[in-house]
Amino acid sequence: MWKLVIAFLVILVLTIITPSLCLAYLSTSTTGHGCASPVPPSISGNPAPAPGASGIIYINEVLLNPHSTWNCSETGTYFTTTDSWVELYNTQNVPFNLYTAHAYLDSGPSTNAYYFPLDASIAAHGYLVLFPRTNSSFFATETSTLRLVVNTVAVDQITIPTLGLDQSYARTADGASSWAISTLPTIDASNTSLQPTPTPTPTTPRPTPTPTSTRTHSTGSDSTGTTTDSSSSTSSYNQKTLVNGTQPPWSNLQLPTVSSTPATTFSPTTLSSSSQGGTTGLDLPKRIALTVLVIVLASALFWCWRVFRIP
Repeated sequence: MWKLVIAFLVILVLTIITPSLCLAYLSTSTTGHGCASPVPPSISGNPAPAPGASGIIYINEVLLNPHSTWNCSETGTYFTTTDSWVELYNTQNVPFNLYTAHAYLDSGPSTNAYYFPLDASIAAHGYLVLFPRTNSSFFATETSTLRLVVNTVAVDQITIPTLGLDQSYARTADGASSWAISTLPTIDASNTSLQPTPTPTPTTPRPTPTPTSTRTHSTGSDSTGTTTDSSSSTSSYNQKTLVNGTQPPWSNLQLPTVSSTPATTFSPTTLSSSSQGGTTGLDLPKRIALTVLVIVLASALFWCWRVFRIP
């Protein structure tokens, strides 16, 4: 009896631990960035269908030229059809069901649509990542234009510029009207880090003061009775009296020194990307742990079979 209890506990522990480790392994990208599941996450409650109106749900970020793994269902591989993604953002305080609202993506009228998966919903102020190129029909008529249609209403539309490898076209903040090409895509996360740094406003130089002058004029007569005219002119600079002094010898003069600060050199960020099907050194311990768990599970099952088999 006790052998049966021990076998049951071993199998139960391995059954609980192994899937958790596998999920953690798959959800961690080996390329240094996050990933998203191709299956939309479930939303608690019963979200209402998304309304067909603009300004509620936006296309928030797009990546169409993948060079690493962005799809959590893959490991160490990447493909144009399965790793190109579109991120949506919900600006409201309530969640919405996009599947029941018949939402889809297309490239405009007369192009093929990518309809949202079953029960695709978006949380309040949350994100929803889609992989529309997995639909070959959508991919066949795709252009640089991308539309989000909800209840037959085009609620958002953008034109995507030419992007480099693993570059995204993203709003500078979630739901903002300005866009930028980013070398650090934020899949299924906020775009706040993409906000541009404000440029300081240059100060207006103070105008050069204009010297002012005053002149006095007086007339009179001298002791001989002859009329005389005496005038004096006084110049001032900003109502301050000029001070006369003696110029020092040239040998004592020191010219001002100009300190030149070398301009800071900015080196462009180099995007590190793995080759097709490549893995990193950090991936080896996970693979070893996963292999050991599989061996232990197989050994436990074989031991149970040996103990409880019918002779």
